[in-house]
Amino acid sequence: MNVLVTGATGLVGGAVVAELLARGHRVRALVRTTSDLSNLDQARVELARGDVLDRPSVEQALRGCQAVIQTAGMADLGGDKKELFAVNAGGVEVVLGAALAAGVERAVLTSSTAVLGGSRVPKVMDEETTSSAETLGLNYFVSKKRGEETAFDLAARGLPLVVVRPSFVLGPGDIYRSSASIVMALAKGKMPVYVQGGASFCDVRDVARGHVAALERGRAGEAYILGGHNLTMDEMVKRVCRMAGVPTPRRIPYALASVATTAMGLLSALGGPPPAFNSDLLRASALYTFVTSAKAQRELGYAIRPFDESARDTLRWFVRSGMLRPTTPELEAMQGR
Repeated sequence: MNVLVTGATGLVGGAVVAELLARGHRVRALVRTTSDLSNLDQARVELARGDVLDRPSVEQALRGCQAVIQTAGMADLGGDKKELFAVNAGGVEVVLGAALAAGVERAVLTSSTAVLGGSRVPKVMDEETTSSAETLGLNYFVSKKRGEETAFDLAARGLPLVVVRPSFVLGPGDIYRSSASIVMALAKGKMPVYVQGGASFCDVRDVARGHVAALERGRAGEAYILGGHNLTMDEMVKRVCRMAGVPTPRRIPYALASVATTAMGLLSALGGPPPAFNSDLLRASALYTFVTSAKAQRELGYAIRPFDESARDTLRWFVRSGMLRPTTPELEAMQGR
């Protein structure tokens, strides 16, 4: 099958492209002129220059393709609201709207478990959980929900759509320092404090296989959670720091973190450095976003590898790519082949 992949140079998109090629599909990647192509096997991938917000370039890229996988998006909890909605909602409308007009046989949207929201106490969510994203009012969560709503509107008009919802993605290939960069931040000591919460940590390679399975045999009109291991921040931080051989940062109360975030915002407004945290990022960090992937495991054959394997491979990739200096014996050991 000829498949157009948007967001193909990112963490998830790059892994999806590799999995498609491994399964014998032909891949065309929609890339911007400024994109870093190091995640792509350029000898095997056809490049189409364009942007998910530019309908003519998307229509051109779709010519001759039987399917599209829309992975393009902003995975930035502290991102600019206007940009988040433009890409995560507007980009979906452009790409999948063009796909419907082109008559593709299959379409897959990379959504997020963020569309379900989260809670202040541990609670496991599934595809039928009533979303709290609107109530929480977090820009990233709501922008992804808007994108999903747009996609399902297009499905109601005839688009053969499957939606996949990855959780917190780790693994090799995070060239733009998105979700997996939390592992690097811990190893560098750039995360001196944290607040308690919890998330489902998945591996990008498992997520990529889930995407291709959704393309090949997912039920049209359905959504599938591609989650991982439900860990509190205490558990995740301690395990990553132990394997990196670095001190564990200190957990602080949410109220103290909120005061510090407000102070950093005020200093920035007065000409100081950009704040390391904003209120959305802090509020999201304090949530529990635990999920179950039982539906994807049952219908797509989705499999979840051990958390330590994902975290160690993430650290190893950052070390070998030169983004993380090996300052401990544990990290030095990751330089070898």
